[in-house]
Amino acid sequence: MHQAGTRNGFSCHYESRDWRYDNQGKYKAFPMEAKNELVESNENVPSLKYQGRKTSRAGSEQRRKAILEAALRIVVREGVRGVRHRAVAKEANVPLSATTYYFKDISDLITDTFTLFVEVGTEKYRSFWGESLGRLSAALKNIQTSPESRHQMIRVVIDAVFQYVCSQLHEHRDYLLAEQAFRLESLRNEKLKSIACRHSEYMQSDLISFLWEAGSKAPEQDAALVVSVILTAEYEGLLGCDGQFDEGQVYRIISRGIQAVLISVFEPAITAH
Repeated sequence: MHQAGTRNGFSCHYESRDWRYDNQGKYKAFPMEAKNELVESNENVPSLKYQGRKTSRAGSEQRRKAILEAALRIVVREGVRGVRHRAVAKEANVPLSATTYYFKDISDLITDTFTLFVEVGTEKYRSFWGESLGRLSAALKNIQTSPESRHQMIRVVIDAVFQYVCSQLHEHRDYLLAEQAFRLESLRNEKLKSIACRHSEYMQSDLISFLWEAGSKAPEQDAALVVSVILTAEYEGLLGCDGQFDEGQVYRIISRGIQAVLISVFEPAITAH
């Protein structure tokens, strides 16, 4: 099914796309007519799964989650290598036997801690970007093909990214510290590596759809670049002393990075105009 639409401000015909995970777990665009056919196969896409002992009672689930949250606090303070059964039991104020009951070894405990981190973090991330990207997508339909309107759109995106990064640095610094710790550890740990890859896909998914709509010829790669800019800006902010950071420097990093990506997206339309 083809429909009339606009990309980069030009009237054109393009195949409607539905960005979803395929049956290999890769996030990609599908023609809209294939959506119903792929619902069943998408159910087989691998998702995040906990490794520790499964619980059936509410009280047991609360204790298991309390242990994982305690482990996460240790990751923030000491890094992943600080997670040990005895340390986690003390942090969670539970008997040592409780941690070994739910997690047979330290590997399962660390893996499930990262899984919890990704679940909670992804929900917050997509909550923010779902609303922001919705507004940006609506704005795309109203912009014209002039260079000035394109540059204005880029500035709006830069401001949205800057707002998000500052919010993270001011209000969710512990989350960012844990993220950095897990990203580093995933380079050494194969179990964590698969979770880290899924985390990256979750972060990029909404951006991929927006960038395709904006006219990107390589939305997956452009989304990865935008996420890289965000992570670099967050890391720069985390280097500040006592929770303080140079907002000007963070803004400059974001501005340069986002411009580099979006100018390449909009350039064909600007040149043609």
